[in-house]
Amino acid sequence: MKEYRADAVGKNAFALVIANRPFRSLWLGQVFSQLAVATMMFVLALRVYRISGSNTAVSGLFLTFGIPAVFFGMAAGAVVDHFDKRKVLMFCDMVRALMVLGFLFYPRNLIYIYVIAFVNALITQFYVPAEAPTIPRFIQGPQLVTANSLFSFTYYSSLALGSILAGPILRFFGPHGVFIFISVMFFSAFANAYNLPKEIGKQTVILHRHRLTITHVTGQVVRDVRDGIAYVFRSKVLLDALILLTGTQITLMLLGTLSPGFADRMLEIDIRDVSLITIGPVVLGIIGGALWIGSGRSKRSPSDLIRFGITSAGIALILIALTVKLKSLIGFTWVFNNWIIIPIEFLLFFLLGIANSMLDVPANSILQKETAGQMRGRVYGILTSAVGGVGMLPVAVGGILADAVGVGKVIFSLGLLITGYGVYRIRKKF
Repeated sequence: MKEYRADAVGKNAFALVIANRPFRSLWLGQVFSQLAVATMMFVLALRVYRISGSNTAVSGLFLTFGIPAVFFGMAAGAVVDHFDKRKVLMFCDMVRALMVLGFLFYPRNLIYIYVIAFVNALITQFYVPAEAPTIPRFIQGPQLVTANSLFSFTYYSSLALGSILAGPILRFFGPHGVFIFISVMFFSAFANAYNLPKEIGKQTVILHRHRLTITHVTGQVVRDVRDGIAYVFRSKVLLDALILLTGTQITLMLLGTLSPGFADRMLEIDIRDVSLITIGPVVLGIIGGALWIGSGRSKRSPSDLIRFGITSAGIALILIALTVKLKSLIGFTWVFNNWIIIPIEFLLFFLLGIANSMLDVPANSILQKETAGQMRGRVYGILTSAVGGVGMLPVAVGGILADAVGVGKVIFSLGLLITGYGVYRIRKKF
């Protein structure tokens, strides 16, 4: 397989990596795929909350996306390492494009919604370890950080657009047309994956005849998963990067779970507008931070960025909870009305996003630099399993606690926990 290398002469960092045609196809495929996933998740969260009026039910929806990662994430990463990742991406995009049309039926049946979401998430387990580990095939050297910053930028910008536009798209296309629109985006991702070069030396079919026995396939997957876990635990740097990325994803999942209730019970606004105040500004902050770090303007070391990012994220969450609480206190109601509190919350969520970018971009670059090429799929599979496995508990408990004690108290407690960890890393200088 020919490896593509960027030439920096006369071009800025981001134009350089975008000019790389294979990387550009991979990047555009990521944009459409993530837009589809983000829009689908947020539309479903709004639908589930409207049907049930419960944060716990929304937690159940997010668990349907997390559970497949627990049981299949590491295995999927191990399997993907043996196949042409182009074929894997094409297969996942096509199947998800067809699967999302299933939401056109039984729109008020929670169990049905959970089942379709579960199967869609199961397919995605094979997509993730086939996507990001493909970047170093096309981009090497100093441009790898820029490429990861761009991927982080587009991942979160797609998440922002998907979540921000979910409400307006739902209004425009209606409860059925919105899923046809999402299906079209998955088909667009498929078209871009089709333009990627083949990965020579990797299988292009799911199984060869001599590998058709269940015993052989299972044994190979188990060995690959075991090797992947051992590989991660042999490197403290790699393990730390995985922990950081897992924590970031779990925090965003928890915010997504709590956001409909946050809008309805605390801000007292239409839940279709919640993304404009919560998830949207978070992701815009991550985008801005990723562009700043990727441009090379940051002179701080990755370790400094990570420590500052963790602590700042915790403080932002604490302030988000406290400022909304002031709105409900006697004597502050007339000061902290929605004309004042909503811009404040927007700013705080934006700062939270910037803080997250300070650990997301360096940690992703560390993960790819410290991982051998043949192990990247397995390592990213471990990441998706960790997010699903470790993330299931806080997402489930977060929704239940939000219904029991209030959304604000859950966000405040999360902020205290993250701030404490940030202070610990600063004191230990690691």
